[in-house]
Amino acid sequence: MRTAVLLSIPIILFACQSSPSANQSAEGEASAHCYRKVTGKDTFELQLVVDDTDVKGVLEYNFFEKDKNKGTVSGTLNHNIFRGTYHFTSEGVTSDRPVVFKMMEDQLYEALYNDIDSNGVVVFAKDDAQLKFDPSPYTKTDCK
Repeated sequence: MRTAVLLSIPIILFACQSSPSANQSAEGEASAHCYRKVTGKDTFELQLVVDDTDVKGVLEYNFFEKDKNKGTVSGTLNHNIFRGTYHFTSEGVTSDRPVVFKMMEDQLYEALYNDIDSNGVVVFAKDDAQLKFDPSPYTKTDCK
C-alpha cells in the first residue's frame, strides 16, 4: 500500500503541472481569446480560438440603430497577424469578405483595406509591413 501511494505522487504532481488554464495555450492545444471594441454606440466583438496557426471564431458588428452583422471567421495566424475570411449575414444576405487583425498582448487592431476590387471586395496589402491598422483597438475581455 505504501509503495502504491509513493508511486502515485509523481503522477499527481505531473498532472497538476501539465494542465494549462483555459486561456493559455500549451503545445498542441487551442486557446480562446475574446475582444470587444466600443465606438460611440457601436459595439464590435470577436471571439477567436487559436490552435497553433489555425484560427476560427465569431465576429459581430453591432451598429447602433442599423442592421448588425454576425458570422464566423477562419484563417491563419502568422507573426501575430490574423488573415482570414468573415462569413456573415446582414439584412438577410449571406456574404464573405477578407479580414485582417493584428494581435498585440491584450489588444487587437483591425486592418484598414487598401483597395476594393472590381467585384466590390476589399483588398488588403499582401505584405504585412504594408498593412495599416485602425488606431482604436479591440480590448481583451473574458470569454462568455
